[in-house]
Amino acid sequence: MASRLAPTRRRSIGTRTCLLARPLINLRMTRGKLIVAAFHGHEAEAESLQCELQRAWPLMPQPAFTIGTIEHLGQPEVESADVVVVPAPETADRRRLLAFMSVLDQAGIPAVVIGSGPTVKPFHHAGALVLPWDAEPATIAAAVHGVIYRQSEFKQLHQDLLLAHRFHGGLEGEIARMHEELQLAAMVQRELLPRETPIVHNVSFATMWRPVNYVSGDIFDVTRLDEDHVGVFITDAVGHGVPAALMTMVISRSLCLKEIDGHTYRLLSPSEVLARLNAEMIRRQGRTTRFATAVYALVNCRDRTCTLAGAGHPPPLLVRPGAPTESIETSGGLLGIFEDESFPEVQFDLHVDDTLIFYSDGFEQAFPSAGADLYECRLPTTQYRDEFQRLAYMCDPAEMINQLRQRIDAQRGSLNQADDLTLICMRVGALVQNPLSNSRRDQPEAASHSNQR
Repeated sequence: MASRLAPTRRRSIGTRTCLLARPLINLRMTRGKLIVAAFHGHEAEAESLQCELQRAWPLMPQPAFTIGTIEHLGQPEVESADVVVVPAPETADRRRLLAFMSVLDQAGIPAVVIGSGPTVKPFHHAGALVLPWDAEPATIAAAVHGVIYRQSEFKQLHQDLLLAHRFHGGLEGEIARMHEELQLAAMVQRELLPRETPIVHNVSFATMWRPVNYVSGDIFDVTRLDEDHVGVFITDAVGHGVPAALMTMVISRSLCLKEIDGHTYRLLSPSEVLARLNAEMIRRQGRTTRFATAVYALVNCRDRTCTLAGAGHPPPLLVRPGAPTESIETSGGLLGIFEDESFPEVQFDLHVDDTLIFYSDGFEQAFPSAGADLYECRLPTTQYRDEFQRLAYMCDPAEMINQLRQRIDAQRGSLNQADDLTLICMRVGALVQNPLSNSRRDQPEAASHSNQR
């Protein structure tokens, strides 16, 4: 044992002398198992190598040595080993050696290949420790000893990696299931949107609905209520994703625009619509307060008047050719907060070529300032008002929506939009007395009710 110690020194401690020594190798070495894998016909070389390794082994205890042939060693036989030593003479079959190394790799067993020349050249880059054929037995023994010393930790890491792979497979399945469920939820939410928009007395509508994820916290409705009236509703539930989407479904189910009594009906005023919706939201609330913003407009397409009320929602914009864009401000509070909240109405006249735009607050981030960095792209701006103003000359609201969609897609960061985008565009044309002019405009699925780009 003294020969395996580092150079010693003595120092006196009183009348005693202390011998200080530091072992060259950590003594927490485990026994381990070593397989010497020989090619058929070279068993004698393997036995000679085993004897040399046993004599040169740097520290007790020695591993359990086993000799086997490459032709008969499969994965079950090598899985119990800590290291496999492969003496590879120049006449060795390289294809068979490659196949055997693949078996070791699949089993997670390290290999020490001893050889020279083209036979072992590929293994310098294949994860094997390659030593020259004329290496000293002590050098080989030290290298193999180091591999065995770390193999227990490697096996533990290998088991952890296999476990992680299994968890990863299960996680992929769970993600696929969630993806399918969210797609179904998106389909259900789209069913709540109008499939077509009315054209009443040459007042036409077009819509855009683009969720930031599978489902949206925005929802809207454009409904013809009678011969002359159209109800326009837009709401934005607090938050994003599934919770906000579920809230929009509650709002959609609670929305009441008209009371029918036998053969008569009564159109509810915008303030009454929002007040009833507010009361219903508060009634349905549990311990968590959920709120939303909204605007509802009652449009008389024959008389060309619009009455609307808002609940904390961005004000609709009235765009007229050659005139500044006008915000239709309202003073109502948020839905779902206060039971006695009031929603005052605003009434104004509509003129030919007027465009009334209802939108969600996602447009405040849809058009970043020129030269904005990635952070500034997420900050609200008023650029959207200029974009709306540029569309005032168009007569067809559907074309206005298409142009606006193209402008949004051209913005930096549009592939990762910050918020849901919803817009309703109402265009006022010249009044036509022919009742046949009243019809409905289909809303293309991909163009109006989809987040596809």
